[in-house]
This record gives sequence, C-alpha cells and structure tokens, in this order.
Amino acid sequence: MDRLFDYIKAALLSGKRIWQQVKNKFSTLLKYQLRNNKPLALLCISALGLLLFYAARVLHKDAARGDRKLVIPEAHTKILAQEPMYRTVTLFGQTSAAAKIIVVNKYAGMITNVQKDLGDKVSAGDILAQQDLKDINIQISRAEADYKSYDAYTERYDATFHSNYAKYKSDYNLKKTNFDRYTELFKKGAVSKLALDEAEQQMLSAKANLESLTNQKLYDGKPAYVAQRAERAEQRRNTRLLLENQREDMTIRAPRDGIISFRNAEAGNYVQAGSHLFTIVDNSSLNLDCYVSEYDAALLKTGESVSVFVESLGKKYNGKITFVSPDKNRENKNYMVRVALDKTDDQLKSGMFAKGTLRFMQKDKALFINRSAVLELNGKQYVFVLGEDKKAHRKAIQSGIRNAEDVEIISGLKEGERVVTDNISRMRDGMEVTDLGKKDEEK
Repeated sequence: MDRLFDYIKAALLSGKRIWQQVKNKFSTLLKYQLRNNKPLALLCISALGLLLFYAARVLHKDAARGDRKLVIPEAHTKILAQEPMYRTVTLFGQTSAAAKIIVVNKYAGMITNVQKDLGDKVSAGDILAQQDLKDINIQISRAEADYKSYDAYTERYDATFHSNYAKYKSDYNLKKTNFDRYTELFKKGAVSKLALDEAEQQMLSAKANLESLTNQKLYDGKPAYVAQRAERAEQRRNTRLLLENQREDMTIRAPRDGIISFRNAEAGNYVQAGSHLFTIVDNSSLNLDCYVSEYDAALLKTGESVSVFVESLGKKYNGKITFVSPDKNRENKNYMVRVALDKTDDQLKSGMFAKGTLRFMQKDKALFINRSAVLELNGKQYVFVLGEDKKAHRKAIQSGIRNAEDVEIISGLKEGERVVTDNISRMRDGMEVTDLGKKDEEK
C-alpha cells in the first residue's frame, strides 16, 4: 500500500516540474510573438487556456486517486466438517374450515320469513328461512283427492273381479255336472244327441268365462285386470308424496352445525331455484391445505407431527399430517398435503396463512456448504477457500446430493478448510478478504 502512495506522489511531482518548464518556455515565446504578431498571439493565448484546463483536470484526478483507499471485501465463512445433512420441507398454505356449506333453495318461490342473521350459530335442522306454502298446499290436497279416487276404483275393480270369479266358477261347475249327467243319459238312450251337444256347449262357454279370469298374468299377486287400476292409484300416491317432499324442502334448514357467514335472503323476495341464500362455516376444526413438490411429497407421511406459525396472530399451533395426495394436481403440478390443526382458541379462523417446516435427514455424515457459496462457470463448479494469508483462493469442486439450501461436496475440498459462503460475486482469486465468521443462522 505504501509503495502505491509513493508512486502516485512521484507522478504528481514529475507532472508539476514538466508543467513549470512548459509554462516558462511558452511565456518567453508568447512575449516575443505579442510584440511582432498579434493574430498569432491570440491563437497562442487560446491554446494556453486549453492547455491549462487540461492540466488542471489531470492534476485533480491524480490527487483524487491518491486520496482513494483500497476497499477490502467482507464475507462470511464456514469451516467444513462432517455433519448430518438435512432436507427441510416447507408447508405453506391457508387454513380451511371443517366444512363450508352453501345453502340453496331447491324450488322457486316467495320468502315469507327469515329466522337467522350473519354471525348466528346454528345447529343441524334449525330453520333458516321459510318460503310461501299456499300453492303447494293446494296441489297436495288435489293429489290426495286423486289418489283416494283411484284407490277406490282399485278396490271396486278388485271386488268385481273376485265376484265374477266366484260366479264363473260356480256356473262352470254346474254346467260341467249337467254335461256329465247328459253324457250318462245319452249312453242309455234317454236323451238325444242334440240335447247332449247343447249341454256340452253350455259347459264350454262357462269354462271360457272362468279362464278369462284365471288365465290373466299376475302382477304382485294381482291379475292384470286389477293391477292396472292399482298402478294408476300408486302413481297418484307418488305424486302426492313428491309434493309433500317439495313442501318440506321449501322450509330452508341448516344442514349442519356452524356459523352463518353469508346471507342473501329477505322476507318478501322472490328467489329462483338454486339461489345462494346462506353460507354456513363450521370452524369446530381447522386444516392447513398446502402443496409441495414431488421430492417433498415422497418424504411426507400421514401421522407426522408439525408445528405451524400463523403470522397474522403471531402464534404457533400444533398439528398432524392427515393426507398426502396420491396424485399430482393438474394445474400446479404439485401434491396436496393436509394438516389437521389443534384448535386451542377462537382466534384461529378459516382462510389465514400459515407456515410450517419439517426436517428429514438425507445423510448422517457429509461435507456440505450453502448453495450460494458455489460459483458456476462454463459448466464447472467452484468455491473460494480462505487461506491463512487471508486471501481467497478459487478451487474446483464436484457436488453430490443437494436440497433447497445446501449442496454436498464430493471432491475438491477437505475437512477443516474455511469456505467463503457469501459475497461471491466480488471474489477474485488471490484477493484479500475480511473474514466475518459464521452467519448468525449457522451458529
């Protein structure tokens, strides 16, 4: 450093001597020309002004260089040692409620009454709002009347069927007995062939009437003649049941316990079917939903404990991993992870951002450094090692396994060497460096 200052000082003194000589000679020449040649004198005066301006700038820059101090870069370092190498998995996402239910109406109609407001706690089955029931009640009464009418017809047809069956069966038995009697009499010659044929014809007619009933296809044990009427009565009954269900659905009820977080229902409003009337949030339990890369997903297992920090509250909450998605999300190409949180107070709410970390050992013994300490040039990797001479020396290395923070050193360095871990962009081979020691987070 002293040699540098001596060099600058000598240059300044030499410049001043040269300038003094030029000024003396030029002054003598200028006086002569002023006496003999005025135009040339003006030109010389101009040249002298430019020369003086240039000399002043050179002297000013030289003086500034003499005052400037050489800045020595500072950097943190790390002494290499065989240590366990860990991979840190960061879980970051938003808390989600156990359930968030959007309550809609199934049928269009007028709202006559609203019983719950924003912030109200509700239980499953509580009435939230009521739609007008006058029209649906009329329809149910009409359907009930239709059902009773068709059911009465069914009973009448069933009674007629059984009455006819008994009649036809009795008539057939009588005609058959009569035919058998005429057959015996014909054999004895007591009746004519015409009388026998008439008796046979009456028996066959009675048999046909009976078979018209007994040969019908059965439906649930009922012949088609009766089953057709019973089916029509059942259709009217189902119509009545559907209308009764519709009337029940027009009373809007809470599907589960929770808190009303949204309300869009007012008495007197006509709402279309499927309108969003209420939202119920169940904060009885909360989850942290986040996404991780495939490398991190391979390390996570259900049941592992994790502590997450909610920045908006400045608090930590414990939890357990309950789900690791077996399939990659198509949109962000990551895997979903769900952490069930222990809800110890009512301050934690759905939608808050939270962050948690888990550490997994990658190697029980390894030489590794922070990834920021590695300089990559032309496909090769280098680090700067601080020697005993307090100077940085560039060394080529070969890296091994890595994670988000660190990289393993396979060759090029050895245990005990002091490696520069930051300010790499200012490092040059052989440059003097001020050692700041370890970073605070590494201590």
